[in-house]
Amino acid sequence: MRHPLRVLLVGEPSPPFSEVEALLAEHRQMLVSARPLGVGADPILSELSEVCDAIVLVLTGNWRSTLQSCFRKEGPAAKPLLVVGPAEDLELLRAVMRYGARDFFPLPVKADDLVPVLDRVAKEEHERRGGLSAEVTTCMNAKGGSGASFLAANYAHILVKSFEKRTVLLDFELQFGSLPTYFNLKSRNGLIRALELVDSLDVTALQGYLQVHASGLALLAAAAEGLVLPEDVHEDRVAKLLAVLDEAYERIVIDLPRRIDQATAAVLDRSDHILLVTQQTVAHLHDVKRLTSMVTGQLGIGPDRVIVIVNRFSKQGEVTLPDFREALANIRIETLPNDYREVSRSINLGVPLFELEPRAQLSRRILELIRTTHAKPEADAESARAKKPWMSLIRR
Repeated sequence: MRHPLRVLLVGEPSPPFSEVEALLAEHRQMLVSARPLGVGADPILSELSEVCDAIVLVLTGNWRSTLQSCFRKEGPAAKPLLVVGPAEDLELLRAVMRYGARDFFPLPVKADDLVPVLDRVAKEEHERRGGLSAEVTTCMNAKGGSGASFLAANYAHILVKSFEKRTVLLDFELQFGSLPTYFNLKSRNGLIRALELVDSLDVTALQGYLQVHASGLALLAAAAEGLVLPEDVHEDRVAKLLAVLDEAYERIVIDLPRRIDQATAAVLDRSDHILLVTQQTVAHLHDVKRLTSMVTGQLGIGPDRVIVIVNRFSKQGEVTLPDFREALANIRIETLPNDYREVSRSINLGVPLFELEPRAQLSRRILELIRTTHAKPEADAESARAKKPWMSLIRR
């Protein structure tokens, strides 16, 4: 996927500023950070410290004072600068040209004018970064206890061990997350703290919140203690966190709870591959059909990004593979074998299955699932080492 654009919106608090903010917020492929002037330290656009890809500067009748606040020395803006301001003011046009304005949009600005220009900036930024963006794989139970957490943990571990991908595993279950136990790690509130401080988080600071397994797999999870309500986690914070992770890693694997809200919808929207894990019962088939319909219908996610995983598959199961294919037209369906003994031993010991039994049928099947899901994982190994992935995010 292309990197969504990080836009810094600057201007004096005013109706035009609010209108532009609302206009940009409607576009998912933009992450908008609004910086109204006079609230804290004003950003110096020629010496910008904020992480962004483009600047939208909203000017009103007091534009001279605004420019003086934002440009303390004569010189161009540090990032592509788009200016929104009063129409038919030649002095204003000359002034913003001196500061390197790429384009000017008269008030009231229209989405059809501003958004296409920002989209071109996004394409240029994507090409400048080498077109790289971390692939995001999200595992989600279609019905509780189907095995999504085990799949996410071992999927991420194999990406590191077999495909040598810089990978981070994100346990998004804030109340009952169990992923640290799969690696014999003690849970701590790394995820909660990272979300709380995400506005100041960068790749360096991120390391303080991660737990790193001996394999090299990084884990970001929440401690079991304490109570965090889903409504306390805002989609903007999740999006910003994903942006930082995207800068540091080639693969992001997410264990997502079985819930659809604004935060989880943002994760699903950003995901390249969504693995919906189910089992062979009528209840499971009913729920996975409903969940698939919600993901592809209400959320508008293409069915090509969704894979239904029938876990603990048996040819003798009452609900057969043809039943799933009939109920889930145009959805890719894969199976994982039932290996209860080895799975139970892996979880109890806190040792990933691929490390414990690399030749086990389930280990080999997850390995094959990764090979068929990710585009040429071996072929791009050298280029991925040479080029560092950069930020990506979703804005609803």
